[in-house]
Amino acid sequence: MASEAATILKHGWLFMLANVVNRAAGLLLLPLYTRLLSPSEFGVYALVVVVADLLAVMLMIGMNNAFTAVYFEHAEEGDRRRVASTCLLAVVGTSVAMVGLAWPLGMAGSWAMFGDTGHAAVMAIALAGVALTTLFELALAYYRARKRSGLCLLVSLAKVVALLAFNLLFLWALGLGVEGIFLANGASFLALGLLLVVAILKDTGFSFSLPILKRVAALGLPYAPQSLLDIANNFVSRWLLNILLSTAAVGLFAFGMRLSQILFMFLTASFLQIWSVSRLESQHGAADHGQADFVFHLFVVLLTGAGLGLALTAPEILWLIASADYTPVLTSMPFLVLAYVLHGVRMNPEVAILKAKRVGVLPWISAASLAVGSALALALVWQWGLLGAALANLGREVFQIVLTETVRRRICRDEVPLNAVRIGWILVPAAFAYAAGWYLFGTAVDPAFTAEKVLLVLVFLAAAVFGPGMGSTGRAMLGKLLLGRVRRLQSAS
Repeated sequence: MASEAATILKHGWLFMLANVVNRAAGLLLLPLYTRLLSPSEFGVYALVVVVADLLAVMLMIGMNNAFTAVYFEHAEEGDRRRVASTCLLAVVGTSVAMVGLAWPLGMAGSWAMFGDTGHAAVMAIALAGVALTTLFELALAYYRARKRSGLCLLVSLAKVVALLAFNLLFLWALGLGVEGIFLANGASFLALGLLLVVAILKDTGFSFSLPILKRVAALGLPYAPQSLLDIANNFVSRWLLNILLSTAAVGLFAFGMRLSQILFMFLTASFLQIWSVSRLESQHGAADHGQADFVFHLFVVLLTGAGLGLALTAPEILWLIASADYTPVLTSMPFLVLAYVLHGVRMNPEVAILKAKRVGVLPWISAASLAVGSALALALVWQWGLLGAALANLGREVFQIVLTETVRRRICRDEVPLNAVRIGWILVPAAFAYAAGWYLFGTAVDPAFTAEKVLLVLVFLAAAVFGPGMGSTGRAMLGKLLLGRVRRLQSAS
């Protein structure tokens, strides 16, 4: 039987590639947004997205996470098909209802966010698009649960093509501005969602089970307040920036967050797609906690290395994709990036809590984090503006990861806890490497400097792999995995 580490890595790289492709449209379109939209318009876009995210959370009620958990509660294939069909039909019905309510909800959202109904149309378009997006996301969750990594990659490619085509049409060719972005999203997910719904229902058959839906809702509902609170955490800083400074400040902060979010989109989300499935699936058999811990440690090394590279090359990225109006965000980038690295680390205790079916504690953790984050934002945004918002975001993430891990240790005693010392052996060298890069290169954009920044990242990776954090056991396990991979490639050739 293949080891858990080998299984995770076998499917993980394909899921990672699929997720990279799935998120590539957002990255490829970012230069289009920042070239055609001013920071103020980007701020409007960011505030509308927050409202749309709130609707998405209420619409999905933690459906993706709950679906995966309930799916693996059943060992029989027929029962699993019934779970998939039930969840999909429920989301279809809810999405249709939400599309019908998009206009009145859009008016309410515009009034709540901007104080008038001037942005009601763009808000309604965004909310309708979110309802369609939920179909696509649940379909991908189904294929991930089935370990159909190749199909996930194909679907992700189709999404990229659709988003690029429709955004070029509505935003660039027709010049519809912020409205064009949300029209493109809605058109893309309408086409893809309908195709995927038909394909999955053809595979699972039409069946609906009220007890299954109740089970999914019972397990997923605790995620709704948690997710709402997480969105509120992101909203507080934007709202304060809008009130105390300007919509342009919101746009700068949102742009920095979007760049930093690359870490989550391309690494954390990709890793979790197979990591969470593997950890949940292990409840039906003996789990190798040592291998699972090794894989997660390796993920944190790669995530931190990517974060270091992103923070160091932020001036080059800004020069490539945005106008000079976005330059003030550079001083905030290292703190925004570090927050997303810690967010990836926090997924370890959260998955353990999900596996233990104790998700009811997560909203309380998020509520406490919201209180701390709001206090920090109120104090720091008032003093330091954009930089204060970034520091408040980082402080809230530090508090949340400490609290989540503390709770995990109390209710999941059979799981391997996070080792703060080992994590420190990753983060501290990265901090020194960034400080050296900032001292040597500053915000200058020069090909020679860029090459030296890449060298700094490689030095960090070497220090993380060969330092005390990985340990001799971890390096031996890494060597075996790499050797096995080389042998398989040689056999295939």
